[in-house]
Amino acid sequence: MKILCTDLEGTLAPEIWQEIGRNYNIPELSATTREIPDFEDLMNMRLEALQNNAIRYSDLKDFLKTIDPYQGAKEFLNSLKDKYQIVIVSDTFYELALPLIEKLGDYPILCHHLNIKDDYIESYSKRQNDPKRNVVKGFKSMNYECFCMGDSYNDIQMIDESNGAFIFAPEEIKSSRPDILSFESYNDLRNYLLK
Repeated sequence: MKILCTDLEGTLAPEIWQEIGRNYNIPELSATTREIPDFEDLMNMRLEALQNNAIRYSDLKDFLKTIDPYQGAKEFLNSLKDKYQIVIVSDTFYELALPLIEKLGDYPILCHHLNIKDDYIESYSKRQNDPKRNVVKGFKSMNYECFCMGDSYNDIQMIDESNGAFIFAPEEIKSSRPDILSFESYNDLRNYLLK
């Protein structure tokens, strides 16, 4: 059986932290792993911004329900279910992503956890180091043929481990990795995956 490991943010849905930043007018939350590739540095900046603006988790949860997947993302995933098992592999957090996952069709997601205390996000717990690479290694160790798709530098670790990989990425990432197949639409990638 083939497995498609797909990133979530920037691939199937908007960047959650950027959406939070826009909603609460916090410019520091606009950065992603495209701009700050080191996950710990990026998360420390995000948590500090939330704390400085006294954003309660209960308020955040209500806002998260308003974020929708990209147009066509759910249909894209549904169209692959006969040929691929689908797993969402993300550097996001269950506490932020679950409303989006429900809208996409409740596919399994492997990501990190936020530590919440007294209704504020206090810190986070990573699932493991090199989480995306290790997911793909795990599936391959069980003799699955593993394909990956993503949009950013943090997806390269799983892409390099995969049997086949695809990106929906800005030009600087595409030009830095011309060896990875690049697609502009779900329809084009679906046609490729099902041929």
